[in-house]
Amino acid sequence: MTTSSIDAAGPNTTSARAERGQTAAVAVAIVVGGILAFLFAPRSVGLVIGTLHFTCSWGVGGEWGPDGAWVCPDGSGSLEVVVVLGGVSGLLLLAGLLIAIARPSTGRSAAYLVLAAIPLAWVGVWTFSAATAYTGPRPDGETGAILWASTVLPGLATCALALLVGAVGAVTSRRWPPALWVGVGLMLLGTALAPGIAIATFVSGAMLTAAGIDRHRTRGAGMQKTPESRGFRGSVRLWSLGDSNS
Repeated sequence: MTTSSIDAAGPNTTSARAERGQTAAVAVAIVVGGILAFLFAPRSVGLVIGTLHFTCSWGVGGEWGPDGAWVCPDGSGSLEVVVVLGGVSGLLLLAGLLIAIARPSTGRSAAYLVLAAIPLAWVGVWTFSAATAYTGPRPDGETGAILWASTVLPGLATCALALLVGAVGAVTSRRWPPALWVGVGLMLLGTALAPGIAIATFVSGAMLTAAGIDRHRTRGAGMQKTPESRGFRGSVRLWSLGDSNS
């Protein structure tokens, strides 16, 4: 009886250790993504204020000069960018860490995929609104929508494709498939195309990685044979052989 108790406890201990390791890997992915996102936060201010001209105004002559110039207020616009984009990213990172407390499961992996989609949608909608908020005069041929499409859309579209490809890989394989690696690579490419949205894309990439870790472990664990099942089947075979010999 003592041997049976020890044998039964062994797999449970191994499973608990694997779950802790998986949760730690997920937490590390989220923390690293968060650090990278906030390191790139100044790029977001440069994109929204300097390129999309949020809270800025255009004029010609006088203080604007004969050729015209954009004049942007100091402080308020930058603070709004940090609060709106940085605040949402911070809340999503916190939610990701809280979800990591739950046991690894397909549901937890799906939750990370949802969290991966939110920052991309939010940064796309908000930057477009910021680019088109100004309704005053502009340089000839320039519109807020054109500015947004030329500076944000290429990187954002690449990151959205990355999420789609990576999500397919995460939910259809019990191992890290090429699709998931392609998704992570495309996410980095999209970030390089539009560094100003990195405060969101690095969070999305971290959640996609967490979903891949979760899915790999969960499905892999489901495919493994436990010592109890092997021992039970072995006992059945021995019982069958003994019965046939008698």
